[in-house]
Amino acid sequence: RAPEIMLNSKAYTKAIDMWSVGCILAEMLGNKALFPGKHYLDQLNRILDVVGTPSDECLACIHNEKARLYVKRLPYSAKVPWQELFPNAEEAALDLLDAMLQFNPDERITVEDALAHPYLEQYYDPGDEPVAEEPFTFEMELDDLPKENLKELIYAETLKFQPADVAMAQAAAAAAAKE
Repeated sequence: RAPEIMLNSKAYTKAIDMWSVGCILAEMLGNKALFPGKHYLDQLNRILDVVGTPSDECLACIHNEKARLYVKRLPYSAKVPWQELFPNAEEAALDLLDAMLQFNPDERITVEDALAHPYLEQYYDPGDEPVAEEPFTFEMELDDLPKENLKELIYAETLKFQPADVAMAQAAAAAAAKE
């Protein structure tokens, strides 16, 4: 979890997703979870043990006063160099990791900048990177649907990928309706 989630932030931003992607990248580089906390305070302490104690300026990103005081009262921890944690990783990978795992969400790399980062440049095609015009939302809440309705929706969705099967499915449905 991103630090701001554990420190009582109510807003969900793209910066939280970037933190998650950074954790996945770290796991790929090290073949294990970077911050395997037993509970949220343990995880927060593990994060601070790696990224270091945030500066007073950085602590301003924590809007909850009790949470900010909690972090401020923790013992000082120096940042661990990424090269020390991942000695076999490419420098560009470590640079991207550092940009993704900034304690302050306002200082984290954006999605667009991460895609254009030198570590990912061989995969990046600016002409093929669609950007949503508005945030994604579900038209309906699928959790509340009866199991049979959910099965029908899933089946209908899969038929979109197999157009030849649509006609066969419609014919079978029509035949079943006549029975």
